[in-house]
Amino acid sequence: MTTSHGIELTINATTTRRAGLGEHTDSRRHAPPSTGRPGEAGLGSLPLELQFLIISHLDLSSLVTLRQTYPLYRQVITADHVRKQFTSWDGQPDTVLHSCCTECLCMPGLDRLIVDTTLPSHTWRSICFRCWRDRLSRENQRKHWPVVEMANGDYGYICHFCTWPVHSGASNSRIKQMHAPCRIRRVVVMISWLIMAIIQFGLGMLAAVLAWTMFRRSPTVLIPASIDFGLAVLALVIFTIRIGTTNEQTYTRALALELVITFIRIPPVTYTARETVISETTQGGPFPKFGFGVFLINLVFRFLDMVGYTLLNCGYDPRSIFLGGLSLRKKLLYGFCTFMVWFAFIPF
Repeated sequence: MTTSHGIELTINATTTRRAGLGEHTDSRRHAPPSTGRPGEAGLGSLPLELQFLIISHLDLSSLVTLRQTYPLYRQVITADHVRKQFTSWDGQPDTVLHSCCTECLCMPGLDRLIVDTTLPSHTWRSICFRCWRDRLSRENQRKHWPVVEMANGDYGYICHFCTWPVHSGASNSRIKQMHAPCRIRRVVVMISWLIMAIIQFGLGMLAAVLAWTMFRRSPTVLIPASIDFGLAVLALVIFTIRIGTTNEQTYTRALALELVITFIRIPPVTYTARETVISETTQGGPFPKFGFGVFLINLVFRFLDMVGYTLLNCGYDPRSIFLGGLSLRKKLLYGFCTFMVWFAFIPF
């Protein structure tokens, strides 16, 4: 006799026994009625103890489908309930659990599940891409090409652009360690950042040349511009150290120093821009106006860099914009923050 026949006989026997004894069933022991057509009896019309009995005989796929179909059972069929139902008396989980996420109880397939290596090897530790991405640590966000173990025994990589896992099978090719759309996006972002970096560096050099030539007899312009140029060189050295280190502590300290230097560069640039305005009113001509424009644009870039480095030091991950299930407001907020961070520095 199959399991379903056994459940049906149990239900019929219980109903007959209650009818013979004249037992009155308390309405509080029933779940909310089914939302199907009038007159159609569903699982929700049965007493709770019978519903739990039926649930205890379901396989994992049916259990997950029932949880996704009826909102009532989302509070009943939890990860703890599934773990207890499919774990033997000696604590060994059923092999079928490897195809289910430990957090959201979805079953996307073994090639879309990651093994959570933070849990003991003898426990149920499969986790889907979405749940894994939501709790991704900052170390993995900055670590280049970390390897993750898939539930089907293969290995994958963390895409270094969106930080979502990418299943590359047995391939060790660096090209296959990123999603195809992410490779194109990364090239576009890198080219855009390089163009902006060249513009910023060119403006900085132009400001220094203007200060050493046109305003060499004006100490109020020459000295602040020289200080800004010296700080720019120091920031470039720290930047080189940061992108070349693999030590987490060195990375954090270098990032904090870049923020401090960016903040210190704002007063000299502001003072230089103000002095060029004074020179324009006293000297006249196109050169003071041109110098003021250069120093003003340089000042705007310094403010934008300061905002970007501040977000980085506060722990913001610019790839948060690729999280799933974001509202429109969060997408706009994360998009703005990501743009400000990428304007200052691309951390990949």
